[in-house]
Amino acid sequence: MTRKKTISVIDDPSAFRQQVRMAAVQVAGLKPDELSMALAYEVEPISGIPAAEAELYFTPVVDSDPTVRVYDVAVRRRKAPAATGGERFLKPLLAVGAVALVCAALDFFFASRELAGLRRDVAERVRLQAELDSVRNPAKSARAEARSIRERRESAARAQAEAAKARSAYADMLEAIAIACGDRAVVSSLDGGAFSLRLTGLAVSATAASDTLVALTDEAGRRGWRLSPGPIAVRTPGQTTEFKCELRHD
Repeated sequence: MTRKKTISVIDDPSAFRQQVRMAAVQVAGLKPDELSMALAYEVEPISGIPAAEAELYFTPVVDSDPTVRVYDVAVRRRKAPAATGGERFLKPLLAVGAVALVCAALDFFFASRELAGLRRDVAERVRLQAELDSVRNPAKSARAEARSIRERRESAARAQAEAAKARSAYADMLEAIAIACGDRAVVSSLDGGAFSLRLTGLAVSATAASDTLVALTDEAGRRGWRLSPGPIAVRTPGQTTEFKCELRHD
C-alpha cells in the first residue's frame, strides 16, 4: 500500500492566500505561534476557515510604512481527530486569548501615542517658557533702569528745592536785617551760611541796639528764623554801641 505524501501549506494549491496588514504595535512582542494565531483570526472572516482549525504559513513583506507590518499568508483547514470534551472549549479560550492580546496591543498603542503627545506638549511648554524669559529679562532690566533714572531725577529735584530754599531763606533774612536796622543801626559783619548767621552791628545807643534786636527778632520769626541775642557793649560813652546775635533757620 502506497503512503500518501503530505503537501505543505505553502505548496498546497488549494490553500487560501491573502496579504494581511496589521498595526506594528499590535504584533510587537508576539512570538511566532502567537503571531500565527493572530493572523489566522485576521483571515478567518475571508477564508471561512476557523482560526482554531487553521494550518497557517506566513512570510513577512517589506513595507515603507514603519507603523504597519505586512505578511503573505497561506492557510488551509487542519484535519483534526474528533474533538474530545476538553477540546470543545479550546476555540473559545483561544478567541478570548486573542482578543486579550489585541486589547493589550491597542492599549499599548494608544498609551504610546498619548505619551508622545505629552512629550510634545512638555517640549512646547519649555520652548514657550524660554521665549517668555527672553522677553521678561529685558523688561526687568528696563524697569530697573527706569527706576534708577526716576530716583536720580527725584534726588536732583530735591537738591534743587533745597538750593532754592537756601537762596530764599538767605534773601529773606537779609531783608529782615535791613528792615530791623533801619536808620538806628548798621551791620558791621555777617558770617555763616544759608541757614545759620552770626551778626555784629553798631547802634547809635544801647537803647537803639536793644530796639534793633527786638525788631530783628520779630522780622526773623515771621520768616522762619530764630534769633539768639549776644552781648551789647558800649564802645565809648555817648558814642556807638556794639551788639551781637546768632540767627538760625528752623
